[in-house]
Amino acid sequence: MPSQLAPVATALPLTSQPLPFPPLRGRAGFSGFPSPAQDYEPRTLDLNARLIKHPTQTFYLTAAGDSMEGWGIFEGDLLVVDRSVTPRLGHILVAMFDNEVLIKRYALYRGTPHLCSAHPHYPPLPLEDTDCQHWGVVRAVIHEYLP
Repeated sequence: MPSQLAPVATALPLTSQPLPFPPLRGRAGFSGFPSPAQDYEPRTLDLNARLIKHPTQTFYLTAAGDSMEGWGIFEGDLLVVDRSVTPRLGHILVAMFDNEVLIKRYALYRGTPHLCSAHPHYPPLPLEDTDCQHWGVVRAVIHEYLP
């Protein structure tokens, strides 16, 4: 089954709940000994601030189908979609294509723009001479490991 539209959350919460975000040791780019004071630095991570750049132009979408698994989007994943981003080659788009809402990568195939799946069973969809409406660019994918 191709990736397609599932229930959409209509509004994003503008309130946020900052989460603890401890510093990681041993990451690339760090050298020498860490400061003992580093353990006492208050750090938080606000997922709204991190993932939502244009709150009034952003919506959530639940992925359905298997056509994007090769690019890390699985059935049931929550997508953060930004309508204000101008699509470029390589972006993953949410689009209405011939009366079906799809999640596909915007790419060149044989020199012309297409919507492409990551699954070999779904051929690239040419954009020329089709009724395709761009709904937004996928900014983030949230994949839950526990049901």
